Amino acid sequence: MAFPSAWLDELFSKNEIVSVISSYVDLKPKGRKLWACCPLHGEKTPSFSVSPDKQLFYCFGCHAGGTVVQFIMDIERLTYPEAIRFLADRVGMQMPENVNDRELKLAQAHKKRLYEATRAAARYYFECFTDPELGKPGREYAQKRGLTPEIVKRFGLGYAPDRWDGLLNRLTREGFTKKELLDAGLLVHNEQKDSVYDAYRGRMIFPIIGVNGQVLGFGARVLGDEKPKYINTGDTPIYNKRNNLYGLYLHKNEKLSDLIMVEGYMDVIGLYKAGVLNAVASLGTALTQQQARLLKRYVETVYIAYDGDAAGQNATVRGLDILKGEGLEVRVITFPDDLDPDEYVQIYGKSGFDRLKENALSLNEFKVRSMANGLDLNAENDRERYAVRACAFVASLQPIEQERYYKVIASLTGYAVEALEAQGARSGGVVLKDSATGLRRGGVRRRNDSLENARTVLERTLLAACIADRDALETAKSTGAEALLKTEAFRNLFAALCSADSFSLAQYVAERPQEEAETVSALLREEGAVQNAVRTAKDCILRLRAEEGQAVLSDLQRRLAEPELSDAEREQILKKIQAQLKAKK
Repeated sequence: MAFPSAWLDELFSKNEIVSVISSYVDLKPKGRKLWACCPLHGEKTPSFSVSPDKQLFYCFGCHAGGTVVQFIMDIERLTYPEAIRFLADRVGMQMPENVNDRELKLAQAHKKRLYEATRAAARYYFECFTDPELGKPGREYAQKRGLTPEIVKRFGLGYAPDRWDGLLNRLTREGFTKKELLDAGLLVHNEQKDSVYDAYRGRMIFPIIGVNGQVLGFGARVLGDEKPKYINTGDTPIYNKRNNLYGLYLHKNEKLSDLIMVEGYMDVIGLYKAGVLNAVASLGTALTQQQARLLKRYVETVYIAYDGDAAGQNATVRGLDILKGEGLEVRVITFPDDLDPDEYVQIYGKSGFDRLKENALSLNEFKVRSMANGLDLNAENDRERYAVRACAFVASLQPIEQERYYKVIASLTGYAVEALEAQGARSGGVVLKDSATGLRRGGVRRRNDSLENARTVLERTLLAACIADRDALETAKSTGAEALLKTEAFRNLFAALCSADSFSLAQYVAERPQEEAETVSALLREEGAVQNAVRTAKDCILRLRAEEGQAVLSDLQRRLAEPELSDAEREQILKKIQAQLKAKK
């Protein structure tokens, strides 16, 4: 969402980053920056830095970064528009009348109507649930599932009567148009008959509420065993399941040590009913990077507690690396007998769940154990196949972890630890992707990772030099540096620098998506490397070109090794290799 530049300039000048962040944490000067223990992830050694001259913050620990806007988004768990309003309220500024052009204002007004429609729909479904006649099937289902009145109220549950136009008639009487209800996902359009009807009929309703407290959409469950069991709101202008977590709004103002990730609505509610109050659902088994980043705003540790069946376990494997990639500590709660969390706590209660949580598996132990999925470890061939896979993975880990997990493999297979260690040493920790688990067995390619990191540092240093000195920017422009930038955030920043007569880094970063803002804010890491900006820019460009040339050369050499090449193709590739080698001299 765009705001007028002049208005944003005033907002930032009145919300100077040091004064805002100092209200949350004690900043202490060291060098050109101010430092503190990071208030976003918790630590004992200060790695959270604030640059007053650039109006940016960056944490060297959790890699959060940005302007005062991104800080407020993270610390207060707000969206970008909400953070802007928060800062405006903080200094007594009125929100601008002309936020953007007419089209954007119309879109904002439309979204407001959709929020009003979903809230009105939630109210309608709740009223139907409590209606003596209409809601009887829903109340009978709720009673069967042990959903108390307190639970129904807490989660705003409702019931959609088995009618084609109950919601349609109610909300059109309240002034909503059919288009608004269609756009909110509340109606379905029958193209053949060119008519509309209620999206949910004869189902228990689970409102999906965002962290902003707004009703975004709904999940709807059949009362019997018909298929599909659940239907859910699709993407709308106000809802995208990839960016939301069911139940997270309940924890907006809480300080939590961890969150428990489950699959569905009833898992969250079932755990809550049993006294486990910190569960959220991924609205399906496919955990997304956006959801992982949302979790990171709240906690450092996430327990995955997906269903015990094969689908749930495979989803767990996929979600682990996404969470780990966002810097979260990940543990896995496994359920026996293919039970789901709701079923388990009904049988064993909170104490039983707490025992499972205490014995939750680490990320790597879960991977080691999940490699046995689909195999019969009582059969010699499967047992051997599993051991080879698992040993290759363990061989890629740290020595202390290796000792631990070779013992796990030994307990599952009966092979001696010494034999397993020898097998792991033979594999060298590098094996192919396992089709059964989706894991790249052993998958640590540190050399490639270090090359990628080195390139990122070069790109970051080049941009830091361009920001520090206009002459360095002109040098980069004239030498075609833009083509050397592989990181999208840096390409966007370079293009903005080149096109702007006057450039405000803080305002630019404030309007970028969170991941891009963090990437750009990491420029603060390279400030010390820029002594002579022009010379630094030239050096970075030369080194990036050298890496580019090496990448081309490596690709040519790979192609040369392909056995099906004709003599003419081989000769052509050899000429290109020679030209590349000559260019390097």
